[in-house]
Amino acid sequence: MSEKDGEPNGEQRDAERLDSDRVDAEQTDAQQIDAETPGVDDAGELEAAEAEVAEDAQDDEDKVVATPTRRRARGARPAGRPAESGRTGEGTRTRAQAERARAAELRRKRSIGRFLREVVAELRKVIWPGRKELITYTTVVIVFVAVMVAIVAGLDILFAQGVLAVFG
Repeated sequence: MSEKDGEPNGEQRDAERLDSDRVDAEQTDAQQIDAETPGVDDAGELEAAEAEVAEDAQDDEDKVVATPTRRRARGARPAGRPAESGRTGEGTRTRAQAERARAAELRRKRSIGRFLREVVAELRKVIWPGRKELITYTTVVIVFVAVMVAIVAGLDILFAQGVLAVFG
């Protein structure tokens, strides 16, 4: 080391660098993997963990998964089983009663008042444009329509002259 600033001189630095290179060359493969893999302290642990994950995956592939079955309707019972003692046929309605109930439900769903309430509710959700945006959008629409009218009128005149030229 130099006496002035306490730092190693050039020769000492070169010797230290050679020593560190020799140590690096002497590292085993496992130590090199440990050095290259951040967050893993031991290559053996990493290999063991990978083997465990692979084994779990193989076990999962071998499992048999039951297919989902259809759910029975509420109150339905499989054939061959007797009805529960607490249930009776009193809750069953006739076909006419069921059709009347269905028609009443449809009328309620189709009522004009409900439709208007839903329209008003949807219109409240709309973000309405301000005055400046409204003027801009209106101008764009008018200019676009004028350009399209000019194109159609030009094509009409062109085709009319073509028909007169051919059929004269």
